[in-house]
Amino acid sequence: MTSRTEPRTLRRFRRPLILASGVALLAAALVPNANANLAGSSFEGNDGNMIVNTGGNTDWVNAPNRVRGDDLASGSSDNAFGQGTKEDDPNVSVVTGSIPPQKSDLTRFYVASETAANGKVYLYLAWERSNVLGSANMDFEINKLAQPNLTTTGQKTLNRSAGDLLITFDFTNGGGNPVLGLLKWTTTGAASQCFSANSLPCWGQRVDLSAAGFAEGAVNAGTITEPIAGGTLAGLEFGEAAINMTDAGIFPAGQCTAFGSAFLKSRSSASFPAEVKDFVAPQPVNISNCVQPTLATAQSWVPNDSATITATGGGNLAGTAHFTLYPTSDCTGTAVFPTADVAVSGASPQTVSTSNTVAVTASGSFSWSVSYTSTNALQKNIAATCKEVSSLTIDNDNTD
Repeated sequence: MTSRTEPRTLRRFRRPLILASGVALLAAALVPNANANLAGSSFEGNDGNMIVNTGGNTDWVNAPNRVRGDDLASGSSDNAFGQGTKEDDPNVSVVTGSIPPQKSDLTRFYVASETAANGKVYLYLAWERSNVLGSANMDFEINKLAQPNLTTTGQKTLNRSAGDLLITFDFTNGGGNPVLGLLKWTTTGAASQCFSANSLPCWGQRVDLSAAGFAEGAVNAGTITEPIAGGTLAGLEFGEAAINMTDAGIFPAGQCTAFGSAFLKSRSSASFPAEVKDFVAPQPVNISNCVQPTLATAQSWVPNDSATITATGGGNLAGTAHFTLYPTSDCTGTAVFPTADVAVSGASPQTVSTSNTVAVTASGSFSWSVSYTSTNALQKNIAATCKEVSSLTIDNDNTD
């Protein structure tokens, strides 16, 4: 009896245990791995929220060089791409009120970037939407050149150039981390370089950033706080990504490359050739691997001047001329250099000159003075005159 009863007792508890395990697995699938950032970056790009969870890190609330883009209000006035616009089309049509009800209605995007202590450039992206759908297919287009005004309707031509970026963010219902891809705008060579189109220019072959370990991302599983724009975001209304641009080969070795514009788009399905629908208009950004140098120069300046000294009423000249350069506009402060006295002698007039090398160590205004000190008892001195002087006149009357 005992041997038959115990198995029944065990069987009675086995199913609830299996069911509980299944729930735990589902919950785990919806919670991104928030334990590790991309190597070399302190940005929490895989936790699916906008606040800092670990002291010393950054997130959207304090993201470096953060840029924000907001969509027009949802409804009949909201802008979108129309007339079958595809990703490879540089000539697009902007319309209003044509976002399908079952497609993502974008509201906002954020872009941030930094050069980390390891010298590598990291890019951070985030999108927000107002409706809760089971999947999302977003694209961040990042261009070197500024884009046309996409807030007005009509035909537009996007300013694309070779090497522009398209970061794809694909998230399927059921949870888990998004799949992140990279495509570059290609303008020359064979059409086989194209990911989807049959001719150039086109978006080139897609690189799976997630699989290569160059990127991480997440979508929020539950309600989160929006600390920048305010309010809250329901589950699946927010997505983010962090990308190591250097390791992903976005910047050619030894070449200064800069991107100046970014905007967000949504596709009507996971298929890359699907129509592009809603978008948030481009915003200027500064994403670059270019190093800003500092300038410390020992450059020299050679000021040359001459002064003609004339004694009205006759008499020989005797004395010294003195040239002085000041780092101010009014001959005040400590002189950059006072020259040695230049001897003046002989019949009037006399022209004397100076040429001195001066090390310029700061930018700003400079002024120049010339003076004359007479040793002739009948001639007065000429006080320093704050300007560049080509002729000085003195008189022989020493009584006034």
